[in-house]
Amino acid sequence: MLSQFQASYRRMDQSLQRLTDSIAAYNPSTAAADELVAADDALNEDLATLIQHQRNVLRIEELKRIAQDNDDRIKSHFRAVAELRKELAAIPSMNTNASARSVSIDELLSYARFISPTTLPPTFRKQDVPAQSLSQTAAAETQPHIANGIATPPLGTHDDAQPGNTALINGSNIGTRGLKEEEKAWLDSVASLPFLPWPEQPTIANGALGQIQLMLEHGKDPATVLSPAERAAEEERRRVEEEAERAEEEEKRRRRVEMFDAAGGRKRDREEEGDVFDPDA
Repeated sequence: MLSQFQASYRRMDQSLQRLTDSIAAYNPSTAAADELVAADDALNEDLATLIQHQRNVLRIEELKRIAQDNDDRIKSHFRAVAELRKELAAIPSMNTNASARSVSIDELLSYARFISPTTLPPTFRKQDVPAQSLSQTAAAETQPHIANGIATPPLGTHDDAQPGNTALINGSNIGTRGLKEEEKAWLDSVASLPFLPWPEQPTIANGALGQIQLMLEHGKDPATVLSPAERAAEEERRRVEEEAERAEEEEKRRRRVEMFDAAGGRKRDREEEGDVFDPDA
């Protein structure tokens, strides 16, 4: 950089000397003037390069300072991590292998399948089966059958009924297959309900989260909204302040009345003193 500036200044000096000599000889040279202009442009470019160089030097110094700060910060972090590692290493370890029990995925899935028939979703509400239909069905089954004017009791009601006279028992009326639709619905009322792993949108909207969302939509900060207890305390404080203000106003009004009464009494005394009869008058 120094040699470049020296060459630029030397060229500038030589060009200026030639132009001066030509002017002194009363024969100005345009070539010398053009060369002087070119030398001046070259010198300006070198000066711009010098300015950029100085800026780069300042930037490099700043980056060095930032790098040094980062190095110091990283070293402090490493020291803190080393201290934490020492503290963790100093903590006595516990043997958890004795109480640990490894459970396979197949076992978890089998357990989930086992408890699924007896597990209800949190949104389940058991529906009551109308007892009227069941009672009517039972009453109809116990009524005797009348044919040709003779009442025949239903099957299974005779005490001396033989096994051959009982209703035929087969696989179609054993267990839940022998139940009616309303009875099946009462026993397995979860089958027709959808499983919801989380609350529905109306439930969330009616809760605290919905209230917070409504506050945000109206531009209110939920942190500044008072709770019911805080609102009650604030109302109590305002009531006490209003009562104190009213008491102060009453006291001021009472004092003004007393002052007016005292002033009126003194005026009446002066008037009475002026109205005393004077026999010499």
